[in-house]
Amino acid sequence: MAQIGYHSPGADLAARVLKLLSRYRTRESTLSEIAAELDVSKTTCLRVLRTLQGHDLLSYDDETRRYRLGEYAVVIGVRAEEGLDVLHRVRPLLAAISRHTGLTAAFVQRAGDNRMMYMAKVEPPSAAGVSVSVGNRFPITSVSYGKWVVAFADDEERERLLAPGLAQMTAATTTDPTMYLEQVDALRRGEILESKGEYVAGIYAVSCPVVNARHELAGVLVALGVLAALDDDERRDVCRHMRRIAAQCTAEAAAHPQPSTGRSRETG
Repeated sequence: MAQIGYHSPGADLAARVLKLLSRYRTRESTLSEIAAELDVSKTTCLRVLRTLQGHDLLSYDDETRRYRLGEYAVVIGVRAEEGLDVLHRVRPLLAAISRHTGLTAAFVQRAGDNRMMYMAKVEPPSAAGVSVSVGNRFPITSVSYGKWVVAFADDEERERLLAPGLAQMTAATTTDPTMYLEQVDALRRGEILESKGEYVAGIYAVSCPVVNARHELAGVLVALGVLAALDDDERRDVCRHMRRIAAQCTAEAAAHPQPSTGRSRETG
């Protein structure tokens, strides 16, 4: 979460409400559910909900008594995306990944201190792909592609990210911090990371970093599919294609230099 010098409780609660309703699990919620999730009183929460509803940022269903994002939230989302250069950059890559591999292609970015979030996706019609939800957030260490975040972090941040421990997601998950960091240190810009059921049983994932010209991690591109639906040749083809995408991302970043704003960790 970005650090700010000023704080408005009302604006803070409104922002938290919008974030909550942007998540797949809580995209339609009652007043009681929202107040409980955000740990605020119903009275305070209702004032904010009604205010956001008045600005068409939320809509309310009288029958189900549930709130959800409103029409004007769509406008804000479109305007926000127009200002995010990285999304313009990766959308053609997502389409190319899904078209070539037949898998789900997703772009993932860091969201807060210890989480990542799906920012964009392209899902194929084939059964080999898997469904993901844009806006869904998850711990960095709960997915294979979270290793890219750790790879670009400095030593102090690495220690903080790994302090809670590494959960055993499947039998293939690496839970030993030393071994985990060895895997992280083997990652290089312009390369890929392949995972076979390491964090979700039966799910295949191949990822690569998207970097900017300051060698900072702008996000991660990932191809996701059902492991059993892919034979060895198909998985090798996915890896070859993702290596081409990784090399393209690195070349594009080098071709568009940006002024340095400080030190960052560079892999490779």
